[in-house]
Amino acid sequence: MHRWIAIAFVGLVASPAAASGCFGAGEPLFHCTLKNGTRALDVCLQDDVGIYRYGPPGAAPELLLAQRVERMFMWPWNGVGSSIYEEVGFSNGDVDYTVYYSVSRIAADEPDVEGGIRVTKADQTLAELACDPGSVDAREFYPVYEAKEAKGQCWDRNAFSWGAC
Repeated sequence: MHRWIAIAFVGLVASPAAASGCFGAGEPLFHCTLKNGTRALDVCLQDDVGIYRYGPPGAAPELLLAQRVERMFMWPWNGVGSSIYEEVGFSNGDVDYTVYYSVSRIAADEPDVEGGIRVTKADQTLAELACDPGSVDAREFYPVYEAKEAKGQCWDRNAFSWGAC
């Protein structure tokens, strides 16, 4: 069973850090807008806690999840292919929120970064939203990887899963 914390902030005053979803502390890992800029998606890391924020930019979030890195899902880039692709995931009961990004490694000029969110329950996709073109700011999810290792978890490249080191 996954442990999670759902937090609702009402009347949040948005500073630049809060607008990025970090609420004044932590390390921003991912940001994009969705639905023609009417929603923002943010992932941050505060010490050993991942933060997921979804909602109107600069306003109180519609969904805010905080989850310890040991409980988070993280699919690291495998080091091969023409694109860097990574995922992090948060659970809210039996619903999973997977944030992903992809960047071409062979782009001629500025690489095109794409991303989005996939919401699933068991094997059923409830929603999949792509980030607005040009809005993705993905700094990589490697800090989550390092935080998981610091908590005694290691990525098994053969089994594609996390386990004890």
